[in-house]
This record gives sequence, structure tokens and C-alpha cells, in this order.
Amino acid sequence: MTKARKVLVTGASGFIGSHLCEALAARGDSVRALYRRKEAPPELRAAALAQPGLVELFNADLSDPARAAEAVAGVDAVVHAAALASDWGPLELFVKANFDATTTLLEAAREAGATAFVYFSSAVVHGFGSHVDTTEAGPYYPIKYPYQVTKRMTEEYVLAQDGDGFRATAIRPCNVYGPGDRTSTYAMYDAIMGGVFGYIGSGSALTCPIYIDDLCAGALAALDSPASAGEAILLSDGMKVRWKDYAQVMFDAVGSRKRPARVPKSLAFAAAGIMTAAAKAVRSPKAPPLTMYRVEQGSSDYHFSCAKARELLGFVPKVFFEEGLALTARAYLEERERQRASRA
Repeated sequence: MTKARKVLVTGASGFIGSHLCEALAARGDSVRALYRRKEAPPELRAAALAQPGLVELFNADLSDPARAAEAVAGVDAVVHAAALASDWGPLELFVKANFDATTTLLEAAREAGATAFVYFSSAVVHGFGSHVDTTEAGPYYPIKYPYQVTKRMTEEYVLAQDGDGFRATAIRPCNVYGPGDRTSTYAMYDAIMGGVFGYIGSGSALTCPIYIDDLCAGALAALDSPASAGEAILLSDGMKVRWKDYAQVMFDAVGSRKRPARVPKSLAFAAAGIMTAAAKAVRSPKAPPLTMYRVEQGSSDYHFSCAKARELLGFVPKVFFEEGLALTARAYLEERERQRASRA
């Protein structure tokens, strides 16, 4: 590890951002945790109280250049995890949240004297198609969803800013999960406990998970390493995991005796098309239960190599999906029990 630094982490109230703040503070870095909500979530406030002097809470909207400049004042490095991460919504919202906010933040960071900028891109910049051991060299497929479009254009912009005295890096996480993942994994567990959850087609399509602690380790390695300059780096656990097996482990992890549902691929695409058309017709701000994005990602192989991260950063994943899903389920069930007790 390099000597302790002051690091701005954006998206600190989110799943990934909050874990990044904890990981940085745990190794002795001073963290400015930027969040956009009116109030910091309880976990972030608890982290600041538990590590006084190491975690500073900072409320800001990055669309405001003045606040962005204040956010980067005095920091040595930026880890930019904030994003509009969704498979639903108009392109202009994604451009504003993902591209415009990043350009504002990066320019402010460089002007303020920061020397490293790590941008959280995504493996979705490769597009949806057949991905098995896909590397940063490709393959790449056409992209058509606003999240993909803005992630790719923002990544290209960030990497083009790399230069003497200012190291710019883009990491491409695969499917991140772990304790506190209320947007994705906890929602899947909710479906298992009280509804229907499963896989598309035969379930043989590959997914590509990475446990949150391993993601943080890879991101911090990229932050520390001069070798990451100007590089896009995929982060995954490298395992070839079929959706069928992943789903079954999820059911087992929460103690469900039900079996994962199997949805024929043709039916999934038809249902997603109908739901999407209906939601667009009424201009729904919320995504329908099934979208074309989700069906495409879940019905084709989506497996990426972490060889570059291993070679360039010394990245070694330590938690794989069976253990990781069990740890996540334990945290999910504990939270579920606390919520039940509070309502009693």
C-alpha cells in the first residue's frame, strides 16, 4: 500500500460506495464520503462515528460545479462510484448523471491538484452477446441501452484524460453482490422468499459475479498502482457460473425448499417486450418487472476474465459465489428479522 492519502469517494451512500469508504478507512486513508441524498444513510453515519477523523461526510450534487470544486478541495485522489445505474429511463437523464457529472468532477479534481482518478465503469460496455473469458480487448457488441451508452462514452472520456501528474483509470466491475446489496441481491432474495425467482431458458448461460470485498480490493489496487494509468480493467472472480447453479445456491442460502423457476427464452423476450411497450406508453418512471436489458443479460453468456487485473495489479479474488451468497443471505435475513421486530 502507498502512504495514507485523502480520497474522495462519490456515491458513498450506495452499496459499492459505502464499502469503498470502509475499505479505505480500514487501511488508514482519510475519506471524504460524498452522498447526494438529503440525509446520509444510517450505515454511513455509523462509519463516520466509528472512525472519527478518517471518514468525513460531504453532501453534494455533482451537477453543481461549485460543489464539485468544494468536494475535491485538498484531496489526493478520487474514486468515482456515483452513477445512475438502471435499465430504465430516458437517455438525457443518464447523460446528465453519468457523463456530465463525471466531466465536471474530473476537471475539478485535476484543477485542485488530485493525482489519481479511478472511474467505476462496467462490464456492460462490452454489450450483450456471447462472452466467455472475454478480456478488455473484446469482443464488443452493439450497445443500445442508455446505461451502457453513457458508461462507455464516460469511460472513453476519463481514459483520454490520463497524463503526466494525473493518472486516470477505469475499472469494469461485473455483477457485484454482497451484504447490503438491496438493489439487486436482496431484491432477488425477496422474490425467493415471497414470490418467484429463477432463470431464463436452460439456465446454462454464464453469469459473472464478484463479491463486494474483492471488488474493493481490486479498486484500491488500481488506485495504488502506477501500472493502472490509462487502463480499463475488468474485475470479476473469474469463475464460470451458470445461472441455474447461481439461482439454486441463492435458494439454499436463505433456506428455501422451493426450486428456481424456469422461463423459456422466447416467453421471456415476449413478456419483456410487452411490458416495456406498456410502460413506455404510459411514460412510467419505474421499470416494468421484466425488461429487455435484463432478459438479454440473463439469457446469453456473460463471463469476463480477470487475467489483466491479476497481471497488472496482483488482484486475487478470495470469495466465490457459494460462500459469498451465504454471507449475503445471512446479512439479508438478519436485516429482515430486525425489520419484522421493529414492526411488532
